[in-house]
Amino acid sequence: MSSPNPILTTIIFVFAAQALVLGVLLLIKRPRSQSNIFLSLLIFFFALMALNIALVNVMRSYGMMETFRYVQLEMLYGIGPALYFYTKSITDNEFRFSKKDLIHFVPVVLEFIFYRTAFYRLGSDGLYDTPSHPYTKYYLAEQWLGVLSITIYTIISLLVLFRYQNWLKQRFSNLENKSLNWLKAPIIIYSGFWIGWNILTEIDRFVFDRGLRDAYFLPAFVGLAIVSYWIGFKGYIKARTKTSGYSSRKTKSDDGAHNPKWANKITKVMEIQKPYLDPELDLAKLSALVDLNPKQVSHTINRSFSKNFYEYVNSYRVEAFKQLASDPENKKLTLLGLAFECGFKSKSTFNDAFKKITGKTPSQYVNQQKKSPKRSIRSPRS
Repeated sequence: MSSPNPILTTIIFVFAAQALVLGVLLLIKRPRSQSNIFLSLLIFFFALMALNIALVNVMRSYGMMETFRYVQLEMLYGIGPALYFYTKSITDNEFRFSKKDLIHFVPVVLEFIFYRTAFYRLGSDGLYDTPSHPYTKYYLAEQWLGVLSITIYTIISLLVLFRYQNWLKQRFSNLENKSLNWLKAPIIIYSGFWIGWNILTEIDRFVFDRGLRDAYFLPAFVGLAIVSYWIGFKGYIKARTKTSGYSSRKTKSDDGAHNPKWANKITKVMEIQKPYLDPELDLAKLSALVDLNPKQVSHTINRSFSKNFYEYVNSYRVEAFKQLASDPENKKLTLLGLAFECGFKSKSTFNDAFKKITGKTPSQYVNQQKKSPKRSIRSPRS
């Protein structure tokens, strides 16, 4: 165990306590949502872990470690399921948590029971003895299985998130307040923390004879407490994505719903009516303009232009930006202002689309093209 450090311990207590408060606020937030319940659980499990470590240091300084072993607060096996069901709830409008899903939280109950046995008390204390206590192997096995659980659920959660984002790009030209990109960081951090933590502690134990423990133990949990507070705050202020129609259930692909004439029809509408200048353009709006159903338009764009809807529409916007940027009359306007004129809605979407299409940032491109002749918008077919 690390040496008691009043400053770091206090920081952990403060941020972990605030995270717990945010978790409670999420539970009582109206309208009540399934996603908020699981986010609250996720915050609770992580904040509880940080509080656990802070409590360890306080009780250790008072020689009360024997008492602490009976009130262990760590709940590794709840993190993965809470993260997964939060991700499912916030992306899939049709998902409803059912009684059969409770099986995912059975390991948490077993973990709670395990911490009340001698296998945990003697095994965890014996970790610092030479030789280790015979029960230590059970304690380490429980810890590593917990890390494995978190890792598996994290991978599944990321797959759900990526699948959702791919679905968005097939239907929307601007992803602002829809993509849930902010959720990637905590998902990866939460998984990476315990993987890195267990690897580091094992290296410290076998290579450095626990000589590095004071350098990383409490600082790591200070970071965990801060991250737990951050995701609680972020989740509280972020509204649920205002998209509809997404379901994680796979639908059959209609490969026959494609006609080369539809590609020409879509191209003509894009070049003549310029619907891409509308920042709210989505698949439904474009489908109405070309008098085709959304599935036909989506498949045509995918197959004829080898792009998803997001890439296809933004390729026109990039070409429109290049045309405006080359006009000397627009020199006084900012690049972002020109981007908004072309249908972009956010700086991040503009920069991302422009860099992907041209290989340059907007400012790099403009600096290199200042003396280029004015060009008309070309159809982004390739």
